Amino acid sequence: MRAAARSVARIAAVAAGLAAMPALATEIGRACDTPEHCLPQNQLRYYEVLRQAIGQHWQAPASAAADSACTLELTQSPGGKLVSVRTIQPCGLDPAGRDSLLAAARAASPLPYQGYQQVFRPVLRLSLHVAEPDDPKEREESRLKRWWQRMRDR
Repeated sequence: MRAAARSVARIAAVAAGLAAMPALATEIGRACDTPEHCLPQNQLRYYEVLRQAIGQHWQAPASAAADSACTLELTQSPGGKLVSVRTIQPCGLDPAGRDSLLAAARAASPLPYQGYQQVFRPVLRLSLHVAEPDDPKEREESRLKRWWQRMRDR
């Protein structure tokens, strides 16, 4: 009897949650009419703009396997001037790849700032990936590099 009462209570709670979902969907989907509603979208956009700015200066070395990832810790001052940058372990790049990525981040300074003051962080972590090659033969070679890298890491 008590189990049945608990089941009914659970069903009622789920039904109440489902009834509230249209209101939640409206809240999430509404236009950015005030800055606090736009904060998550602006944060994501800011990180993407930072990736693009650094990516424009980064030419990954041939030794870097496609889709390898590395995370940078950026310290910047207001205005976007890069104070320091370092890689965070684990980084899927070899030393040459890490050095080229760090050099690209330094070359991208000052980083985008104008229009992102609300979401600006003096210290942030940013993950970057080596792009997949366009040539199918190079793409296959890159897969082999990743496989060998995983075998060496084991």
